[in-house]
Order: sequence, then C-alpha cells, then structure tokens
Amino acid sequence: MMKRMNNPYRYTLRLAIDKNVYDADKKQRLIDFVKQAHISDVAFFINQEELSDAHITLEKAKELISNVDEISQPLKELGITVSLNPWTTMNHSDRGIHIKPELDIKPMVNYQGVKSISMACPGYKGWADYISDIYAIWASIQPNELWLEDDFRHYKNAPFALGCFCEDHMKQYNEILGTGLSREDFVTKMFTGGENKYRNAYLQVARAEILHVAHLIEQKVHAVSPTTRLGLMSSWPEVHALEGRDWQKLLDELSGVETPAVSRPHLPAYNEVSPQQYARDFEKYTVATRTEIGDKHKIYPEMESFLYSPYAKSNKFTQFQLDTTSLVHADGVLLNMFSMMGDGINTTYRYASLLKNDKDYLDFLYENGIAIEQRSGVIVPMNQDVAQTKIDNEGTLEGLMASQTQWLELLSTLGIATKPLNYNGQEIKNKCVAITGNFLNTLSDEQIKQLFTRNFILLDGDAVIILDDRHLLSLINATDIEVIKNRSGHQSFEQFDGETISGINNPRLTMLTHTGDYVKIDYKSHVTVHSSAYDRFENELGPVTVSDDKFYVLPMTDSPKYGWQAQYTDIREGDLKQFFEEQLSVPHLVNMYNCKMVIDENQSQMIISNWSIDDVDGINFFLKDRNVKQVSITYRDVDNSVQNKVLDVILDSDGIYHVDFTVKELAVLHIKFLG
Repeated sequence: MMKRMNNPYRYTLRLAIDKNVYDADKKQRLIDFVKQAHISDVAFFINQEELSDAHITLEKAKELISNVDEISQPLKELGITVSLNPWTTMNHSDRGIHIKPELDIKPMVNYQGVKSISMACPGYKGWADYISDIYAIWASIQPNELWLEDDFRHYKNAPFALGCFCEDHMKQYNEILGTGLSREDFVTKMFTGGENKYRNAYLQVARAEILHVAHLIEQKVHAVSPTTRLGLMSSWPEVHALEGRDWQKLLDELSGVETPAVSRPHLPAYNEVSPQQYARDFEKYTVATRTEIGDKHKIYPEMESFLYSPYAKSNKFTQFQLDTTSLVHADGVLLNMFSMMGDGINTTYRYASLLKNDKDYLDFLYENGIAIEQRSGVIVPMNQDVAQTKIDNEGTLEGLMASQTQWLELLSTLGIATKPLNYNGQEIKNKCVAITGNFLNTLSDEQIKQLFTRNFILLDGDAVIILDDRHLLSLINATDIEVIKNRSGHQSFEQFDGETISGINNPRLTMLTHTGDYVKIDYKSHVTVHSSAYDRFENELGPVTVSDDKFYVLPMTDSPKYGWQAQYTDIREGDLKQFFEEQLSVPHLVNMYNCKMVIDENQSQMIISNWSIDDVDGINFFLKDRNVKQVSITYRDVDNSVQNKVLDVILDSDGIYHVDFTVKELAVLHIKFLG
C-alpha cells in the first residue's frame, strides 16, 4: 500500500479510459503517474466527449462500470480512491446523435422553439427516473465521489442556449400564470426588463425540477452506496442564475446523512489567457461561485488544458492556476490534463514533475488558508436570485445575464482587499460595501435605505439608476440624473482636475472606448468632486467620481461587451487608494501592478499573488491601526522548494509598510505579520 501522510490538498486526476486500447503500457503509465504526481483520487470519465453515445441504455451502463471497476483495481491497491465522472446527465449539446427510441426521454426545446435531438427535457418523469437509475448503477462499485457534470442545467452550449419550452413546460408556465400564452409570447414577456411574473414562473419551475431530480439521484445513489459523495460541477454563476439555481439547497439535496456533497467551481482558463484577464475572470467565476456555495461543502476547482497539451497552456501558467486556488481556500483540484479519447498519460507534458514539485507548497497554503468568510476588506454582496430583477432594455436572452461582480473584479485586481458575501438578508453594519445595480435591484426600498444609512457605500452608474427608479436619490444627496449613452458625441474623457496621480497632473481616463454609459448626477448639497466629464472640445459636462462621508460614486454603467475594461488603469487605482487611505481603513497594496491581496479579518496574515509575467520589486501595503515590525514570508523558490524568510518592515510617513522582497512573476506568497 502506498502511504499518504500530511496530504491535505487533494489532487484528483480526471481520466478517460477506453478498454479497447487500454494496454499494459497505458496501465503502467497511469500507475507511475499517480505515484510520481502524488495523485490521491482518480475520477474516471464515463461515456465522455468524443466517445460519448449520448444517453446510453442501462445495460450499456453496466458494461461500462464493469470495465472501470476492473481497470481501477490496481489503483485501489495503491491506496488511491476511485471516483466517477459520467459525462452526460441532460447532455451538453447536440452532436448528431439522437435519443435512443428504447429510452423514455423527451427532448428539450429551447426558447426559440428548436427541438434538441439529444438533450433531455429536465421536467420529464421518464428522464428523471432514467438518470437516477443510471446513477445507481454508477454507484454500484462504491466510488469515492460520483460527479454530476456541468450539463446538469437548463442553459446549454451555443447555439441552443436556454430550455426548456416544450409543450409540457408551456402548460406548467401557463397554469402558474392562469394564461394561455404561446411560447413566442411567453418568451417575449419573460425577456422584458425588471421583475415580472413570466420570468418568475420559469425560474420557479426550473429551480423546483432540478432540486427534484437531485433528490432522486441522492436517494438512489445512497441506497446503493451510502459512503459515496455526490459532486456538483458548475460554470458561470450568471448563467446558473438564469435557471434560478439555489446553490446551497441544491448541494443539500445531493448530500446524504454522512456524505455532504462536494463542488467543482470553474477555473476560467481552459486555454492560456493573459494573467491580467485571468485575474478578472477568476473573481467573476471562481470566487463568485465559492461565495454562493458557502462554507459547508468542500470545493475542488477544475484545472483543464483543453485541447490537452502544452500547446494549450504552459506548465508555468498551470502551476499558477493551482497556487491561486488558495485564494478560495480550495480543498484540492480536479485535473483534466489528458485527452478524453483514451490515450492515457502523456509523459512528454511533464505534468508529473509539475504536480510533485508544487504539492508541498499547496499543502502549506491549504493548512494556512483564509476562507472567504474570514476575509477582511470591502464587502461585495451578491444575490443568487438576481435574474428575477434584471433590468434589460434589449429584450434578449443575453440581456438577462446579470453580473454582480464588477466591483469585485476591479477592486481585487487593483490590489484592494475584498470580502465577497452571499447575501440572504443578513444585516450589514459599519462596513465599506461595493454594490452594482444588478445586486441593488434585488433589495426592497427599506433594505436599500438600511444599507446606505448604516454603511459606507461604493456604487456604480447602474446602482444610481436604480436609486432614481426607486425615488431614493436623496441617499446620495442627489436630485436628478441623466443617462448619457456611450459614443453619443458627448462625453469623451474624465479628468481629475487639480490632482496628481502616477506623477501626471490633471490625469485623464477615457469615457469613450471600452466602457459603459455616463450617468450625470445633479447633487443638492456639497460633495467632493474627484473628477469631471469633458467632451472632445474640452467643455466640462458634469461630475464623474464624487464622494462624501457616506458614499463614493463611480457613475459608469456596465458595458454588455466590455464590462468595466476602461477602469483598469493606475489613474482609477490611484484615486480609489488615496481615498481609502485618507477616509477609510481598507487594506490594500501600493505600487504593485497586477497583484492581489487577500487578508484575514484579524489582519494577522495575508496572501499576495502576482497576476502578471513581470516581477514586482518590493512589497508595499496599507494597514490602518496595525503595528507590524516584521513579516514571515513563505514562498515557492525557483527550484519549487518551500522557503521562508523573516524580514523587517519599514513604515513611511504616509502610513505605508514596505518590505524588501521581490514578488516573482505568477507567484503566490503567504505573509504572516509579526510583532
């Protein structure tokens, strides 16, 4: 037996096996790999990707599970746990394979009336019975974990998009509403902006039927294998919001008495992207998912390198992805690193040495991690029911995608400490809170008033529009607003008059490219104007960023195409951080481009990560009311060994701490504050 000691951060290898080509060489390569790479768990794909026959018969399922059971025996003898990753629940997309006539599965219909040839209607009893029965077959070999793929949702891969709008579903929606609407009329009304009863009827049905099927699967799986944990794979939170997903209730439905469900959030880089872009996407998808899941269930984010070779992603970037899972205090990672066609382990990728070399450091980061609930920083609340109230003037499906993470992405990437919050009505008091319009629109008028009167608020242009709609502009001492559309020939740039940022006097930011609309606000009393809008002729149009002792307004809306891309600049960063240092006690990094800070609520330790391929010369950070004389820095050295240094800290006259330590490219550091 292979002994596993001090192995807190778990590697799960997701692997495709085709028994027809699984020869002695592939068997030995797998055994060698799990030994060398410190793999603790192997999740075998079943009926996957290129080898998928869509919904298979129960007889075929028994054959496949028998093959996996046979192949997995040598791994079990090594002390490796064996899990299963069936690739089909409803199915991901149509690939030319029709639902088998002998199966009682009705096809899904999308919002445009397109009938799928292979994706199952999630509300049909025949499919619910089938999928729970087949999961009982998968459970027959008592796997460690049994995963539900990311096709366990109503929103499907392009071009199909959202289902289900079959005749039976339309009857359900109409029964709830007391109407007799056609699919076309129902969808038109459902896509109308703001909260409406038509969208609520869809969300009510979608949530209920997914919870019902999850319950059936849990019951049948744990009747066969009580010790098997069920796992939920997921993708974009704003996509799951379109089907009314109740994250915690869904995971609870998948949990047995002694087997809490586990979760696999998405790591948003199947191919290598710029680390700067990954920095934003990580917050938008991985951090947001972990926030909505809560802390009851272990998480194992997915590290995938599609199309599976170093041509898709460098090993250095892969290692950075692994290390940054510590920012959500992940319990391990699911590794999808090799072809899904049954090729097995490819040793030329050098993944075994990568995983082996990083394991000690990942164990350390896990043992010294900071859970989201234990963070300090700007609170960024989000609500899983955001799709109910999305304001959409487009009347399109895409217009219902309700992002709540603009501030989370921006502040984190600028090195400002954040604390994402899964909001379910709890009181927030005496905090700094950053809100988007999509989140604000989920609150009642009374909740909005309490939020603004009890806290310091950062708000965007979309939030200002909500305040205007609710007749609550007085909360920001305003009387009126005007939404000036982007590229309308009016605003061209934003200027910080009389300010010097990054050594530039009166610095400017674009209001024309890669940004949303400008919300011009008329204030009824004095506010501090940080910047003003100008047209191309340099005529002043009105204030942009302003503040007083209760709020800071960045009156730009979210762009459907570009988000807040124009805000990612040292000019915006400089204004925010200067304000935080003078007015608020928000911890942040200083002069450390593309570095993030995660700090615990006791301000006793922090994790710094460098999301760029540039080294950063020196660690500089702002902490208020904290006396730090030394820091203990733990890091992964160039030879991948775990190193530690205790260094002195210098506090300058501006209240900034300085440490003489170079933060290497794509590095993650753990820092403990001393004395």
